[in-house]
Amino acid sequence: MRILITGAAGLYGVHLVDELVKKDYVSRVIGVDDFSRPFAVDDVFFSCPELAKKFLLMRGRFQDISVENFDAWDIDVVVHLAAGVSIPESMNRPEDYFFNNEYGTFKLIHTLVKTKKHPTFIYASSPEVYGNPCYVPMDINHPMDPRSTYAVTKLAAEKHCKAIHDWYGYPVTIVRNFNTYGENQNTEDYSAVTPAFIKNALLGEPLRIEGDGTQTRDFMYVRDAVNAYTTIIEKPQESLGQIFNIGTGKQTCIRELAETIVDLANSSSPIIYAPGRTVDLFSLEADISKTTQLTGWVPKFTLREGLRRVIDWYNKFVLCPANAERAYAVVPLKRATVQHVVSNKS
Repeated sequence: MRILITGAAGLYGVHLVDELVKKDYVSRVIGVDDFSRPFAVDDVFFSCPELAKKFLLMRGRFQDISVENFDAWDIDVVVHLAAGVSIPESMNRPEDYFFNNEYGTFKLIHTLVKTKKHPTFIYASSPEVYGNPCYVPMDINHPMDPRSTYAVTKLAAEKHCKAIHDWYGYPVTIVRNFNTYGENQNTEDYSAVTPAFIKNALLGEPLRIEGDGTQTRDFMYVRDAVNAYTTIIEKPQESLGQIFNIGTGKQTCIRELAETIVDLANSSSPIIYAPGRTVDLFSLEADISKTTQLTGWVPKFTLREGLRRVIDWYNKFVLCPANAERAYAVVPLKRATVQHVVSNKS
């Protein structure tokens, strides 16, 4: 099997590449990333011996991949992870989010329709499409009420995927990833709450909570998420045409998250509070029963287990002075061949 991953240098991407190259049924993994916000550390993740044989990293925009590229690479599965993912940033840069998240996905899947092989398309979506919960846990039939440009673009991209599936019978699976954290997650501007808390705790700086901290999220360790994607790839008959939630099925309030991180990091950082945003969702919890029933996937890591792994990684590879420059740099991955995507201007 030959698999293409967009957003291959991001949080999900590096872990999914690392997992897929170890699979006997995978002969080639092609990663595409424009490195607009990469965080890949060369010798930290991509260190397995299978990488040099199986992985090809393409530097460029996924929107520029042509029909000819897909046909030449003989792709069987496309996992579309690339996206802008920050809610505040999406409100400040709405056109960028429209062109990248919605129009980019539209362009990519319409390119795939024209290919000879019609590779399976797995689209990474978000629980933000649901909006504030009418009930929890939230199943895939929960009413949709996107409350940010980011959420609107993810839902619109879902609709484009569903239309292609319904109209052409194209093989599509949509996966709504609940709040994922892990090694290789961006800690800079517009970062998610978990890496921001971890960075500040390790630096001894305040952990800033917007609101009173009682708002809840379903926090999932990235290795559980990647296992869900590999399971979906391995079970096409159960997955094609489906929409799946992946998460833990458990809520954690933001205050508890902050306190847990401070504890695991042995930090003296204070937890401070700031006014919340009125548009923020007050609760998210995934109903994963359909995913488990159809694919057999279940999450394995507790919140403390996952956070402990991530804190250890950031402490060793990001905040260590000897490694910090490597970690934050845009680096060609030593064990992967780096090429440029052939731009398709037509």
